[in-house]
Amino acid sequence: MSKNTLIIDDDEMSRGLLRMVLEYDGCHCVEAEDGARGLSLLESQPFDVVILDNVMPGMTGMELLNRLQQRPQKLTVPIIMVTGLINAEIREKATRLGAYAIIEKPYDFGELRSMVAQLCPSSSSPQSHSLLPK
Repeated sequence: MSKNTLIIDDDEMSRGLLRMVLEYDGCHCVEAEDGARGLSLLESQPFDVVILDNVMPGMTGMELLNRLQQRPQKLTVPIIMVTGLINAEIREKATRLGAYAIIEKPYDFGELRSMVAQLCPSSSSPQSHSLLPK
């Protein structure tokens, strides 16, 4: 079973490169160009893991995490935040808002691939995380 991965990043080249790497590893990737589109996708289909850029026009990654926290039905999907601007305050806030991990850009593809592999269920446990009612 492929791992359903949502990549939310305003940089088309970054999304495409990440998609290529993760699809090589057996992931099924869906791309969103901004936080609003990412939120819409999270509300409409299940994902095993989300890779979320922080600095985007419109809705930032932090704002998306905050909106997810405000929902009555909490999201259970692990979210890996990637950002070029990282400090203790950003790390603490992202963690408080539910990010599983924060990785600094430019990121190490090996580290990211390992993390996605750890977070995604194996073919013996095919349950994706979702905002959808069970």
